Order: sequence, then structure tokens, then C-alpha cells
Amino acid sequence: MANEGTIRIHRSIGGTGAAFRVTFVPYEEGEEAPAAGERSFHELQQVRAFLKMLGVGAEFIKDALRQLTAGRSASVPNVSLSEKAVKSAGFGNLVNLARSNS
Repeated sequence: MANEGTIRIHRSIGGTGAAFRVTFVPYEEGEEAPAAGERSFHELQQVRAFLKMLGVGAEFIKDALRQLTAGRSASVPNVSLSEKAVKSAGFGNLVNLARSNS
């Protein structure tokens, strides 16, 4: 079963926490879905490696990183993640959401 949605990346300015937050927001019919999972990273290279691990294409990753360097956020719409990728990503809430809806 594939999970489709948008990956959103936000860069924090200042503070002592992680500089980048990556969330996966699944599509739901009829209403806007809450963020199903979030991961935090300190370096842009970690974000790049994470997106690659999820199976996001190289051109989409380049575009997302360009968006981040131009501003504080980026998004990659129409992403389809396998259950294996979701588990590997640590997006456990999404796996639980999929089980409760089936």
C-alpha cells in the first residue's frame, strides 16, 4: 500500500534546536490531513540523504534544496511512499493511521 501526500521542509532561523524539520502530510479525501510524521535534522546534507532514502527523485531533491536556499521552506507535492519507506523514515503515525482506516 502506497501513502501519497506532500513532503514539507521548514528551516528554522536561530534557536538551539534542529535547523530543518521534514514532515509528510498524506492526502485524505474530503478534508485536509494532519501531518502524519516529522523528522528533524541539523544539516542540509542530512535532509538531502533523508529525501533520497525515501525514494524522492534527484530532480525533486534539487528543486527542494533550491527552494530552501531561496527561503525558509520547501515542498515536494505528489509523493508516493511505500509502507517500508514510511517505517524507515520513522513516520510511525502514518502506519498507525493507515491501519485504523483499513
